[in-house]
Amino acid sequence: MSSNTEQIKERLNIVDVVSSYIKVEKAGINFKAKCPFHNEKTPSFFISPTRQSFYCFGCGEKGDIFSFVQKFEGLDFKGVLKILADRAGVELKNFKKDERPDEKENLFEIMERATNFFEKQLTENKNASEYLKKRGLTQNSIKKWRLGFSKDEWRSLHDYLVEKGFPRGNMLEAGLIKKTAEGNRQEKFYDTFRNRIMFPIFDSTDRIIAFSGRAMKEDDKTPKYLNSPETKLFYKSEVLYGFNIAKNYIRKLDYTVLVEGQIDLVMSHQAGVLNTVASSGTALTELHLKKMQKLSNRVIIAYDSDLSGEKASSRAAELALSLGMEVKIASLPKGEDPASVAKENPEKWREALKKSEHFTDFALNKTLKKNEGRNLTREILKSVLPLANLIRSDIEKSQFVKKIALKMKVGEEAVWDDLKKIGRFKDLDVGGLEKEENFKDEKEALIFEAERYGLKIDIEKTNEDILKRIELRKLKQKLQETAIMLDDKDISKERERELKKELEEIQKNIKKNNY
Repeated sequence: MSSNTEQIKERLNIVDVVSSYIKVEKAGINFKAKCPFHNEKTPSFFISPTRQSFYCFGCGEKGDIFSFVQKFEGLDFKGVLKILADRAGVELKNFKKDERPDEKENLFEIMERATNFFEKQLTENKNASEYLKKRGLTQNSIKKWRLGFSKDEWRSLHDYLVEKGFPRGNMLEAGLIKKTAEGNRQEKFYDTFRNRIMFPIFDSTDRIIAFSGRAMKEDDKTPKYLNSPETKLFYKSEVLYGFNIAKNYIRKLDYTVLVEGQIDLVMSHQAGVLNTVASSGTALTELHLKKMQKLSNRVIIAYDSDLSGEKASSRAAELALSLGMEVKIASLPKGEDPASVAKENPEKWREALKKSEHFTDFALNKTLKKNEGRNLTREILKSVLPLANLIRSDIEKSQFVKKIALKMKVGEEAVWDDLKKIGRFKDLDVGGLEKEENFKDEKEALIFEAERYGLKIDIEKTNEDILKRIELRKLKQKLQETAIMLDDKDISKERERELKKELEEIQKNIKKNNY
């Protein structure tokens, strides 16, 4: 194992590896970038070609090419080794002999066999093949995404895997089968997926980690889509369908297209929009968005045009906006979804994405169309104005307030006053401050600080300077919070006196410490 890693390190430069994921720029003898592991406006992520390592002053992440790719891709070490070995042109000799297969390897193997089985079943089932053809999927797409079919039988996959020598324990761990016990009788096993179109879900290195099955028969008792349970390979809150292929195009085009379902995604890729990922019918999480945000801060949300799709897209947009992302919404004709639009005319789908609106504009225009008079004012205050507090950029926030004022024909000051009443001013990143305090114990951070400016530094003095900067930020934060509370018109006289006293004390501390 060690010879493999050493060969890779000899052939790959950390600057080349990191710059293939994020934009970097020269900074003295080092390179710097905006950290992909936390949100920031000013670059605090430094890469040292000399020591072949990286360090982030904002969140404390550090390491070499292996730890960077592992953290960025969200893979296990063997997955990272495969990616970097392929890139370096290193053959992983004796890789399997160096270590006994672990539990994850066994699960990867069984998932691959199950995929092969489902692929074969699809070629033998006319109804399933016709369904995919009717939805507009080509044979190339079916092959590319390795789509399959699970028979309408209780133990079809189970019996096949048993015959191939796979233990039931691994099948259960992979979420491919379930078991039931009837009283004191022997346990019975049955397939998790039955009579469904099977969509394999891949990790970043194209290994299959889960399945999503689309029911061929729809009724009240049968869920339309059924996903694998969470396993040691599959975490629903982190995995995006299609990310394994889309990631390079997201990075290149600098935006993500987010759709809901698997067929939406396949049809979008088929139409040439290769930077599309899908939430696969699961609730979109912050982890999903942060995974996209590592590659690009821009996203176009294109969910179904029905009521549930509109609600889901609004929730997703608000969450993305709160993370500081640039969020747009693609409007589709009533009753349509990305798959149906792309099937009818791929160009029409691409055009819908081009015409997408910034989410705040979309929400404002939608409210203006549906309401008037007092109802309009009420809806603006309830649904639109709170979005301003999710916008991190002060400039963008001001522009949005100006638009609201213009549309409602009122003064901007009135909008700002209402915004202060209904919203909360965002605190500074306290988590970042806590991590920043650990700088005094980080020798590597001090080395980077020196290299950053090409200076020889006094480590003790640098520690003191860093701690002073932390204290300054804390004082400024407290000053801002106190000033905002004082601005409240409903504040009591007693509370006003207390806050003024606090304000004076903070100002004294700032002056005392010569800031």
